[in-house]
This record gives sequence, structure tokens and C-alpha cells, in this order.
Amino acid sequence: MKDGLMRFMRAHGQTPAPGQRPRAAGALAGVFAGVAALPLLVLTGAVTSSASTVGVSNTTVAGMYLAVATLGGALYGAVFRRAASDRRGGWLFGISYGFLLWMLGPVTLLQVVLGRPLAVGTAAVGLLGAHLLSGLILGVLFRPMHRVVRVTSKRIAQPGTGHPSRIRRVGFPEAERAHDE
Repeated sequence: MKDGLMRFMRAHGQTPAPGQRPRAAGALAGVFAGVAALPLLVLTGAVTSSASTVGVSNTTVAGMYLAVATLGGALYGAVFRRAASDRRGGWLFGISYGFLLWMLGPVTLLQVVLGRPLAVGTAAVGLLGAHLLSGLILGVLFRPMHRVVRVTSKRIAQPGTGHPSRIRRVGFPEAERAHDE
């Protein structure tokens, strides 16, 4: 039991390899998570409630939510790094992170800044649900987005090894074989 945490850290390491971009993968997963959570915000009236509280249009609130979801995803990747790619626990990291963002954002920070709650009633429940759903989707999609970003990014050689940088091409294996010939 004493060695359990150390085995976990060795298996999931916190330092990303040269070809891994956890912040980019998190931002990409955050965009998808934000888009998936927007209908819940609209259906529960959270967008309208937030827009009237802040004094902006519904479209502006939706755009701000997508921007925050993208930045939140990048922060998720920066904080959890490779540990967030865990096949069995990624969803749990994500939903917990969504709850944390809900606690820090609409519940705490915006109430202090605005001097009143951002939303009440059904709209407040919609904000919680949207943050939990967004976090869940972020956690589930982080691993596949991490693979997408890894495949499309440059493979950077370690300094001093003498190996040139290479680019892995995205596409089908047949196209890669044709390119190599």
C-alpha cells in the first residue's frame, strides 16, 4: 500500500514527452466540452439569466462560456498532464474539475465581483449541470484529443542527439507508405 502512489506516478508520469502537448489537447477537448454543454445552459435558462445579470447579450454569454471552457481545458491539461490520459480515471478527473470550476467561477468569483448571485433556481442548477457535463466530456475526450495533437505535432528531437526533427503526417497508412516511396 505504501508503494501504491509511487507506482501510480511512475506509470502515469507528470512530465510530458517531447511530442505531447497536454495544454493543446486540453484546449481542444475543452472546445468540444463547451459546445456540448451549451444546449443545457440554454434549456435551463442559465444563458438568459447570466446575460441579464451581467448586462450583455445571450450570444456574448455563450461565446464567453466557450472561451472559458477552452481556457479551462488548457488549464486542465497543464495541471493534470499525462495523468488525465488515464483510460479508467479520466472521466473522474474531468467531472471533479468541472465541479471545481463551478465552485470557483459562478458560485464564488462572480458573486464577489457582481455582488449578487449569477443565477438562481433552475438557471443555477443548469450552471452546475453544464459544468459537470463539460468536465465529464473534457475528461473523456482528453485522451483521444491528446492522441490527435500528438500525431499532428512535430516530433522534437532532444538537443544534442544529432537527430533531425521529423513530422508525422496525419492520414491513412496507405498515404504514409505512398509518401515514403
